[in-house]
Amino acid sequence: MVAAPGRPGPAVRWLVGSDRLSGVGCRPARAMLAGLLIAVLGAAWLIPAATTPPEFLHDALVATLRHGGDYYDAARDLLRTEPDARAARAFPSTLAVVAAALPAWGLTALVAAGLTVLLWIGGLRLGGLLGRSAGALLVVSLLAFGIVAIAALWLAAPHAAAAALLSAIALVARARERVLAAVAVASAAALIDPAGLVTLAVMGTLALLDGDRREPLLWLGGFLIATLAFVLHLQALGSTPVPAAALIPDGALARLIGAAFPDVPASLAAPLLVLAAFGWAIVADPLGPRVLALTVAGVALDGVLGMRSASLAVALIAPGLAFVPAAVTSLGHSVRARRRITVTRVTR
Repeated sequence: MVAAPGRPGPAVRWLVGSDRLSGVGCRPARAMLAGLLIAVLGAAWLIPAATTPPEFLHDALVATLRHGGDYYDAARDLLRTEPDARAARAFPSTLAVVAAALPAWGLTALVAAGLTVLLWIGGLRLGGLLGRSAGALLVVSLLAFGIVAIAALWLAAPHAAAAALLSAIALVARARERVLAAVAVASAAALIDPAGLVTLAVMGTLALLDGDRREPLLWLGGFLIATLAFVLHLQALGSTPVPAAALIPDGALARLIGAAFPDVPASLAAPLLVLAAFGWAIVADPLGPRVLALTVAGVALDGVLGMRSASLAVALIAPGLAFVPAAVTSLGHSVRARRRITVTRVTR
């Protein structure tokens, strides 16, 4: 039995609008369900989870600045003995200078304010995608879990956490009337951690694919400014000799899983990542492809120029699980659907 024409199906009732699976035939729906099941089981069996390597030099550089020292002189000395110098040298002085200028509790308060802004803006943005109050409550709860994941990431890697926080705010705040604000926030992320350049590139590319003429130029401007700042930072460090091998204990995907689902066993966290990505993939709202693209690009470009970009989408991974019920329901509905036969009675 199929839904009558004009009557919304179960997935549409869960979401405010239609999903990308609307109109999928029976055979493609079966193939997607089988592929999803295989991906979930394969992830549980094959993909590990790992913690993000700590940023050992950050506290030392902040202490140096508070005692009147020079950031780049101290950084050049410390990088000679840092086992993960290739990643450490990618961080500009932005976060250390801000931390040194504030009291000990000041930066913590600033981060807490940023997390609150993300919960507020993200809750309104994501909650508006779900058509039921239960769905809105679920997605906001999952966003709160993503915020906890950023807070846990901050304890080990402040630069990565700041880039993830600001990137998430830029994604959920982005709208046609707020593009400039989103570009400014994403540019701030890139000035703290050059991994944020990936966010600017992804957002600009998708804006270009959407056919917009003005928005890609704004993202390009932010990208060029952040790139110039990164180049000047590398020139200020100069040719500092660093250890030959960078100690990156695990791959980018493993670190993303560990950061997005802290303290969750890998056999459960990896399937959750697969389901969350599938959930975002079916969302017709422009936010869906942007979160998915940032997740994929962050993992694919991790390690380029020493940048750790795998964790850029950490805050928005878990909320993708809220869209999985709509996806599975829509596919199940397509599998059970039968071809409609119209019988016309002709009276002579």
